[in-house]
Amino acid sequence: MTTQIETAVTPELQTEAGRGRLALSPRRAQVLWGFLFITPWILGFLLFIFGPMLASLYLSMTNYNIERPGEMEFIGLDHYRRMFSVDVVGENESGAAELRSGYQEVFRVGPYHFTAQDHRFWKSIQVTLTFAMVSLPVNLSLSLLFALLTNTRVPGVTVFRTLFYLPSVIPTVVAAFVFQQFLRTQDGWLNMHVLNPLGLGNPAWLQDPGWAIPALTLIGTWGIGTAMLMFLAGLQNVPTELYEAARVDGAGWLSRLRHVTLPMISPVILYNLVIGLIGTFQYFVIAYSITIPAGRGGNDLSMYFYNLHVYREAYVFFDMGYASALAWFLLVLVMIITALVFRSSNRWVFYAAGGRS
Repeated sequence: MTTQIETAVTPELQTEAGRGRLALSPRRAQVLWGFLFITPWILGFLLFIFGPMLASLYLSMTNYNIERPGEMEFIGLDHYRRMFSVDVVGENESGAAELRSGYQEVFRVGPYHFTAQDHRFWKSIQVTLTFAMVSLPVNLSLSLLFALLTNTRVPGVTVFRTLFYLPSVIPTVVAAFVFQQFLRTQDGWLNMHVLNPLGLGNPAWLQDPGWAIPALTLIGTWGIGTAMLMFLAGLQNVPTELYEAARVDGAGWLSRLRHVTLPMISPVILYNLVIGLIGTFQYFVIAYSITIPAGRGGNDLSMYFYNLHVYREAYVFFDMGYASALAWFLLVLVMIITALVFRSSNRWVFYAAGGRS
């Protein structure tokens, strides 16, 4: 009798115990469903981003050439030594400098000649940093100005917002060819209809090395629409009571801009600054399309950006190993500069709660 009762009850008890072991809490179920939904992204990241990054890191330590793939050898850090091989020589009694074999002059300070094994590498860094220091302040200032102008409740303001943003959706290559005609020396619209009538001459925007960075900065102003929208969103989130309190205290428009507006939108400024920095170091399409012949970097390498150097080493000289080393140095450089920007944000970025970042 006892055995029959145990036999009848035991399967039900085992089933309930099994269900208890297999049951998931709501939180665990949400986590599993979350991982299930992001699995395609994880697979895409591993296959198309992380995997190629590891492959390029390995290639940066080899002499891999597309034309001679069978001759690939592991050479360690030789590419990085070539990249940073620099030498400083002075002039001899006859006023000449004896450069080391394989080295070319990068720049000169008085009687001293700074030379490098890959002088184009240092030239590309110089051009990229110069462009960043000129273009970023101009673009951020203009985008903030347009955001301030369109942050009003006047009739038709949405039309102006659309017009300011519209150039951002134009393909970059198309913009490059439009400005190539716009900035022509003799018959370009800017020189013919604006500068020449004002007696300012005909600058050779795309031929004179001294005008290369201003020309590219002018072209870059077409793409400020996205940053303008970000600033506009930040301006519309500033509490109106702060402006009212400032007016009661007698603050003028400039004081309200300095002490209320800029601190309240400082997180947006930080975001646009970081995105602008990354975009500047990835600058390629305009510089490639607007130079003649394409991709050569202009006269005196005045438009020879870092990504142009990576492109030429990879797809002109087919030296994929050295191009991979250049790409990894760019990654490290951007990470360092971005980290410095975030480190400095502790002093000038404020949040709605009143604290700093």
